[in-house]
Amino acid sequence: MSAIFLQTIERVTRELPGAFGVCAERLDARAPPAERLATNEERVFPAASVIKIAVALEVLCAIEEGSLDTSSRAMLHEADKAPGSGVLAALEPGLELKVLDVLYLAMAISDNTAANLLIEHVGIEAVNARLAGLGLVTTRLRGRIFVEGESGERSTSTASELVALLRAIHRAEGLPPRACERLLALLARTQTASTVGRGLPDERFPRLGAAPPAITLAYKTGSLEGIVAEAAIVTAPGATYAIALLSEGSGDIRPNHDNVGRVMLGEISRAVYETFRAS
Repeated sequence: MSAIFLQTIERVTRELPGAFGVCAERLDARAPPAERLATNEERVFPAASVIKIAVALEVLCAIEEGSLDTSSRAMLHEADKAPGSGVLAALEPGLELKVLDVLYLAMAISDNTAANLLIEHVGIEAVNARLAGLGLVTTRLRGRIFVEGESGERSTSTASELVALLRAIHRAEGLPPRACERLLALLARTQTASTVGRGLPDERFPRLGAAPPAITLAYKTGSLEGIVAEAAIVTAPGATYAIALLSEGSGDIRPNHDNVGRVMLGEISRAVYETFRAS
């Protein structure tokens, strides 16, 4: 492993309360298959809203495989409403939306109620069967999101398995290619603040009238009290890679970008970027 990565991991280990895990792997065709950086990559963490990647994947696969129609609609019920991020919980029951619009809300702004509507359409068992079919063992949807008597907010994963999931989506391995293409496009439209992006240079941001940014990010964030999670694909000059950052137990329950977990994991993201850029 590179010196900058090891030094950053040592510093984060000293300064970040609780536990963290990280895994990053090059996805470039020309990159050595084993070119990866990791620590605590097999430790199981709460996945928080990052598990919505698996829900979105199942929805898009169901569309491509013919068991779900793009014209399908989802009706908002009071029982579907979940606290936390999103807007649907504030709207009146009876609202009907196209499934693809619900999917956008669940991913772009991490709407918990939207995620529950999607889970109703495809089922928890189908989501988990898809994950098992990809060889993932610990990554599981444990229930609907923040519904009384269920524990979907405690879905689990590891940094290693999140990277494996992103790799499968990026390469359409064992998955419908069109579903993967649509999911990657959806992840590129995420609006929540990125911990991975925090460690990337500012040239990733588009500017009016300028050429497309040199660095692009397709990602899903997740957070609970004391928990920070993110999985992303970074495309930069000279390197395309998947990265997963997970932490819990920091004691910092602030939801903003100054949360100590986000700050420290952002430093790891920067170390990963610098290492892969130089390799």
